[in-house]
Amino acid sequence: MRNSRWLIFAPVAILALFAPTVHAEPILGLTVTGYIVSDIPPPRNQAGEVADIHTYTECGSEVLLTIDWDDEPFQDCPSDGFMLHFQGQVTFDRYAKLLLYSDDGGMLRLNGAEVYATWYDQGCSPFYVEIDAGVYDIDVWMYENGGGSCVHLMQLSEDNTLWEIVDSFTTNGIPATTSTSTTTSIQETTTSWESTTTFTTTTMTTSTIAQSTTVPVTSAPTTTTLQIIYIPQPEPTMPEPPATVPELQIEPPAILDTIVLPPEIETFPPETLELPPEIVDTMPFPVDTYPTIEPPDTLPFVGLLPEPPDTMPEPPDMMPLPPDTFPDAPELPVLLPPAIFEELPPELVQALEDASDGDISLTDEQFDTVIDSIKDLTDVEAVALIEQILGTAVTADQAVSLATNTEVLAVITAEQATEIFETLDITVLDNTQLDALVEAVQNAPTQVRNAFEETINVFDDGLGNYVPLGSTVPVDTRRTLIAVAAGAATVAAGQRRNK
Repeated sequence: MRNSRWLIFAPVAILALFAPTVHAEPILGLTVTGYIVSDIPPPRNQAGEVADIHTYTECGSEVLLTIDWDDEPFQDCPSDGFMLHFQGQVTFDRYAKLLLYSDDGGMLRLNGAEVYATWYDQGCSPFYVEIDAGVYDIDVWMYENGGGSCVHLMQLSEDNTLWEIVDSFTTNGIPATTSTSTTTSIQETTTSWESTTTFTTTTMTTSTIAQSTTVPVTSAPTTTTLQIIYIPQPEPTMPEPPATVPELQIEPPAILDTIVLPPEIETFPPETLELPPEIVDTMPFPVDTYPTIEPPDTLPFVGLLPEPPDTMPEPPDMMPLPPDTFPDAPELPVLLPPAIFEELPPELVQALEDASDGDISLTDEQFDTVIDSIKDLTDVEAVALIEQILGTAVTADQAVSLATNTEVLAVITAEQATEIFETLDITVLDNTQLDALVEAVQNAPTQVRNAFEETINVFDDGLGNYVPLGSTVPVDTRRTLIAVAAGAATVAAGQRRNK
């Protein structure tokens, strides 16, 4: 009898060898490493990655929960001439609309492929990108040349009303995962007689109670690439069952002259057993004799799990480049941060809001107060305030004040610079204003100087001291060299004719 009971539970012992897989917990945050750089911008290779990173001197490393850094010293890095590398894994639980601010250059790479980059000197400026929901390996690079510095990664809220700092990062490449298991309970029924022998029925005839076992099933973690390709882990293979199961012989109980029944039992066998309803309804009536039980050739619940596929589809080598524009992208809201309200009088804040439709100009006093507050703001706040100013009806004098203010030119975007220079009328400026304009633009970031040279004819009178991009001499000197060269060519031509 003991051997028979052991055979019933032997498959359970075998299946218990397949223990559930234990998953490690994710570690929140990103690894941030700082480098000292001398080449501006730092060179990149053909794949768009920062080239020869091992040749740079590290100046610090730490783990940060977000990409939200603005002008603070980083470890032992200098205030200018350094580069930061944010590296980890990010999870987006829905379609994501992102903004990456950087000052100077910035670059976003997902799963090793470049999504977007502004790898040149600029003020704290954003670029916009849309990403499908999923789990991504993320690399964010920024370098700082001079002036202010920033790097922020933001996501538009689900109701499209607020830009929020992204905080769903991990450093050990393990996103939050869930797993499920399926359990089948074991039902065992024992029927006893008054004699000292106990018999346990099995699942081998219709007159017995069905046996079942517990088989843990683990679900393998999946990682989402840019094309949302799920790669399951191979399922374990069950061991081969024995070819046959030895016959289980059940002997009938010995016949006794008299059977002493306990007081609570009036008949044998009892009319009902204390079993679940689904088993009681299907049980046959007891029989007078006990036939020999023939076991099946194989256990019904043992078999081979399906084989995993031979090959899995390969992800693409490069992710497609994003389009230049996003026609359905929401217009970036002009949000004045709370720090601006603290710097400005309430009536001036109201005046900015009233004039934002472009038909009303600020008074000179109001305009000067707003410009004076820029020096106390961060780059992001200053850009937002200047965008609010440009939404008013800017006068010619106010345009001159904006174009000659070095603090304004140090933080504005290329689009804001173009809008300011288009408002200028160079022909009505006096010499003092022209000199101030040349001095301010000459020391501005490259993107501002590009906007100036594309909008203003730098060879007009009054801008002779300006040195254009790609040149080493001022405009007046260049005019002189051109005139000398033209005169020399004229003289040489005359001499040839005389000969």
